[in-house]
Amino acid sequence: MQASKQILISFLKQILEKESKQDVLLLNFTKPQILDISYPALTELKNESEFEEIKQKTFDIVIGDFPFGMQTIALDTVSKKKVRKNWSFILRTLRMLKEDGQAFFLVEPNLLLSLHGKKFLNDLFHESFFYNSVFELPEKLLYPETALQPVLIHLEKKKQKRLFIGEITSGFCYLLNNFYTRTTTNNLTTGIFVNHKDFESFKKFRIEKEIENLKTQYKDYKRYVLKEIAIEINTTRDKFQDKPNTIYIPLIGNSDVTSDINQASIKHQNLFQVVLKPNLVKAEFFAMFFRSKLGKKQILKSAKGSILPMISRDDILDCIVPIPSLTEQKLLIHTETKLSEMQSTIDQLKNELSINPKNANEILNTIHGQLKKMTDEDEILSLIRTGENKHIEFKETFSTDVQKQGTKADVLRKESLKAIVGFLNADGGTLLIGVADNGEVKGVENDNFTSPDKYKLLFKNILKEKIGLALFHFIDYELFIVNYKYILKVDCKAANEPYFLDKTEFYVRTNPATEKLEGKEQANYIKERFFK
Repeated sequence: MQASKQILISFLKQILEKESKQDVLLLNFTKPQILDISYPALTELKNESEFEEIKQKTFDIVIGDFPFGMQTIALDTVSKKKVRKNWSFILRTLRMLKEDGQAFFLVEPNLLLSLHGKKFLNDLFHESFFYNSVFELPEKLLYPETALQPVLIHLEKKKQKRLFIGEITSGFCYLLNNFYTRTTTNNLTTGIFVNHKDFESFKKFRIEKEIENLKTQYKDYKRYVLKEIAIEINTTRDKFQDKPNTIYIPLIGNSDVTSDINQASIKHQNLFQVVLKPNLVKAEFFAMFFRSKLGKKQILKSAKGSILPMISRDDILDCIVPIPSLTEQKLLIHTETKLSEMQSTIDQLKNELSINPKNANEILNTIHGQLKKMTDEDEILSLIRTGENKHIEFKETFSTDVQKQGTKADVLRKESLKAIVGFLNADGGTLLIGVADNGEVKGVENDNFTSPDKYKLLFKNILKEKIGLALFHFIDYELFIVNYKYILKVDCKAANEPYFLDKTEFYVRTNPATEKLEGKEQANYIKERFFK
């Protein structure tokens, strides 16, 4: 919690210093206090009764942190709706904002996600208060008091065309710069612009991005909202009558989605029956998707309740799902069937092993080899779907210019080597060589690939020459077959001493890019990272 708190405080202080405003209001109503901020022109309130002292004042910047879960009260707004009391504090202080002022509030994610919250934001809209940015806060900010993860919402009296969203991390300088210059990137750590109506939560945004990235892993792929491919969605108080091409989704708990009602592990009253359009999707594939890690995230993204999650009909209908061609669906269904048969065979072998141990080693080696191959490929595809970030980097080749622009091999190689050094000097990470920036699997065959052993030997020799022999304590690399092409996966641990490229160049991974540090900045980083 302490580190998360310091990151947030530093972020807000940077904003105050950047703005250099005279009148700043800090509302610090929570206990224990999160926002320990000092600033020359700061007025701080620590409880509601102190509002009387400032009722005639206006402010350039307002920062607010209020207790969550407060009772509801009526507001003098257009809708006249009752809202949570902490939301009423937001409106109350926004009315003290100068015409060009800015406000930042720690709020529950539910403010953006729930119908109740959206109505409140609409009330703010009618008073010309607009939320223009939303920031994801560092993890466990409120731990151990609560597991709730708030967001920081930014409001102004002028509406921006698009919503700026970002993740506040220790390397937030790029995020803050893009916030002020209105520059968009492709990563949350540096900031992204989205349409206001398209953003509800960071969890949902990440899921949608991961689904979008699936297009690089299917030959033919379309993205649908479930209500576009559902013929009907039903509930029952008794038992369902099974229907063709149908899946059953639990409305409560964490049970698996199934396409066979006889395989349902909970009562029919706790299921949604979703009948699907047969010309678009096969129920068996759909159930497979929702049993995957990504599918489960999609189902539970809007679930209410932390102990026993519950989802509504609208949550189900609004699920975004990836649909490959029917041909690919059939292939995937066939593969899952074969895996189930393999599992059945394994179970039989387990039963026989104790009385027939002669072939134990042969059986073990065969099964282990096949399963490891499948697991490695799936893990790499999962990394690719996640996209480039602080801990993942893609390089289409190691030394070959695929665009034929005359780039020298050593220049291209340096890009990969910089990433490796950057990972070692930061928190570690994974470099995937043979993957394009958009996530398309290209393979290292473009590097004039002759044999796996020769390629790995070349890679090892260059690492040894350019970074040093000691780095092999902190990296593992291997070639894997992914989508019938070779990918070089380089896993880098966080090193316990600084590493340099060509003995002089120091790099660190701070966001989706790798940054070179020099002079005092380099010295300070090395001192803090390795010797503090």
